[in-house]
Amino acid sequence: MAESFGARLRRRRERQQIALTTIAEQTKISLSFLEALERDDVSRWPAGIFGRAFIRAYAHAIGLEADVVVREFLALHPDPVDVVPMPSAVAPGIDGAWVSGGPPTRFRYIVASAVGYLFHRRLGIVQKRRFAVEDLAAAACPAVKPPAASGPDLLAVAQLCTELGRVQETHEAAPLLEEAARILDAVGLIVWVWDSQATQLKPALAHGYSDKVLAQLPRVGRDTDNATAAAFRSAQTCVVNSGDLASGALVVPLMTPVGCVGVLAIELRQRSEQRESVRALTTIFAAQLATLVGAARPAEVADRRLA
Repeated sequence: MAESFGARLRRRRERQQIALTTIAEQTKISLSFLEALERDDVSRWPAGIFGRAFIRAYAHAIGLEADVVVREFLALHPDPVDVVPMPSAVAPGIDGAWVSGGPPTRFRYIVASAVGYLFHRRLGIVQKRRFAVEDLAAAACPAVKPPAASGPDLLAVAQLCTELGRVQETHEAAPLLEEAARILDAVGLIVWVWDSQATQLKPALAHGYSDKVLAQLPRVGRDTDNATAAAFRSAQTCVVNSGDLASGALVVPLMTPVGCVGVLAIELRQRSEQRESVRALTTIFAAQLATLVGAARPAEVADRRLA
């Protein structure tokens, strides 16, 4: 019988004579999470970009090619990613990669993001099964809904947007991200900005994550198969649904007159990614950040207009 994914990781680590406690200290990943990973128990493993960052950090610690390990992990445990249709037409990205007269359907999204990734076929099957289970559960227990949220602090939202409007340099917005996270009751958030020279999305601002965790985050290409890239190339909000023990996320494009210049990714608690008020506030914050990020890129915008 072939070894499981976790067993092969454990064997590699033991061959390298690296203690699991050492990896936990280096990566700041919980020791219990790492022990569960080596047992192939990913029931508590975080979803989305943060879960992939942890896998990448573990692979790097034991001397494996991180991209290969991440792809294999996602083939076995794909992330549940939904695209939320927006009423407006899709604008082209900063690199002009996406042009459409209307929002993409779920089928078009899955096909477009699956190119070159065999595991994404499996993702579609998993999603259909999950939706079927959720529909049956809703029919059997219609009263079971995400916990009701109290109304947002609109005064705090207004004050934050005012302060963001006064920021002149992108790095000056970093202290304001803490207030945005507090308003949304978010675990953390990352502002990814498109680098046209490297043709990648790169984290420009963040709150809620240590420097070591941020250092392990991969650069994201336009065609990368994750919610961050999907939100950027489609110019539409993407939702990573939470599980019983895993947090969810919202990834909102940063839209400017010349197209999408990046995304705002927010990790959220208690299924709050499903709440309309949270989605609305995240979109408002993304709009403010888009103005700031767009203003910091005059040379690139000028080049685009002359092209």
